[in-house]
Amino acid sequence: MNNHQEIDCHLCYNSIKKINPVMKIEKLMQLPLFGGCSPDKLQQLLEEAPNRIQHYSPGDFIARQGDVCRSLYLLLEGTVMAQMENEEGKQLTIDWLEAPEILAPAFIYASDNRFPVSAQATAECEVLIMDSRRFSDFMHEQSAVMKNFIRMISDRSLFLSRKLNEFALQSLKSRLMNYLSIHGKIDNQQKVAFILGVARPSLARALSELAGEGRISISGKRIILNESASD
Repeated sequence: MNNHQEIDCHLCYNSIKKINPVMKIEKLMQLPLFGGCSPDKLQQLLEEAPNRIQHYSPGDFIARQGDVCRSLYLLLEGTVMAQMENEEGKQLTIDWLEAPEILAPAFIYASDNRFPVSAQATAECEVLIMDSRRFSDFMHEQSAVMKNFIRMISDRSLFLSRKLNEFALQSLKSRLMNYLSIHGKIDNQQKVAFILGVARPSLARALSELAGEGRISISGKRIILNESASD
């Protein structure tokens, strides 16, 4: 059993290390998940629910692809890279998450509740890990939190469907144009190569072609979309 599964079992069997609820209320209130929930109710949740705080350094894995997800993982501080890997070792960066954020909300209560990706810290991270059963009861008590949770899962499904469309139906150049239209620029080609799931040389060739077509401008390491460009 790996460390992450041990943490989950640790919570589920009520061998509890509780945090000081007063210290974390302000951070939790920043999460869209708890919009419409009073600080008093959040404090009560932290006092009653099995939970603990875990700290991670850059490069540490908060969860690995395939780990059982029995608990709610709330990223309170830091940034996380969500990455998928196949049996041949090929990696695909699905997303970059910045606190405050909830990790893998769509899989906590799934019939096969395993992390679909590996969550790796890219900065110093602080994660609140909470018993999912008590949180489920809390959502039934707090309808606003339940609605927020459902909306987050729906938004996540929409994000993943768009991601699937990019990889299945769009060319690399189209994906690059879409990335630039959303983010406005590219400062780190290696990072974008990870996000788009391509090798760095393939990315460089596509960027060179787009520059030759006059659709983007390259100045040193900075790449921007030309105003007159269109997909």
